[in-house]
Amino acid sequence: MKLLRYALTAGFLTFAMPQAWAQMPESAPGMQPPPPAPEDQDTGVKGLLGNSRDNDINFRDVAKELRCPTCTGLSVLESDASFSVQIKDQVHEQMKLGKSKDEIVKYFVERYGPWILREPPKEGFNLLAWGVPIALLIGGPILIWLLIWRRKVQFNAHGVRSTEALIKEMHDRLQLMKEKKG
Repeated sequence: MKLLRYALTAGFLTFAMPQAWAQMPESAPGMQPPPPAPEDQDTGVKGLLGNSRDNDINFRDVAKELRCPTCTGLSVLESDASFSVQIKDQVHEQMKLGKSKDEIVKYFVERYGPWILREPPKEGFNLLAWGVPIALLIGGPILIWLLIWRRKVQFNAHGVRSTEALIKEMHDRLQLMKEKKG
């Protein structure tokens, strides 16, 4: 039972902790949040892409979905690497042309392959990337129970065999020796 608790705790921590860390505020408790950047304020002035507020949200949605090719674990939006800046510029150009979020993502997938996406698409072979962790989380404790706890042998007297078991074993060995001789 203790092993099951450990397995369930490990599974919970594996899947729940990254979600909790992602939702943590960036400032420490008691500190004032930083003032909003000028691009976050809706000044009513239209930017290069038209309505700056709507297009900024669309740009952020697209840039969050794309992986930075040079950084580990960062999206294009979070990275300042030169390659990410080029990708951001391409996203801006695609948005200027009036393309939708799906069309822009499809453009990058065609150009760089599905690797450029931060999350694998939920179709075809990539379904394994989504299904296997869930199946292991559900089936793992059951498999542990079947392999370990069901095979436990109950010994009487803490592993010491009884005299009847010893006499039976000796009798069986004698019978086997008689059969080999005769």
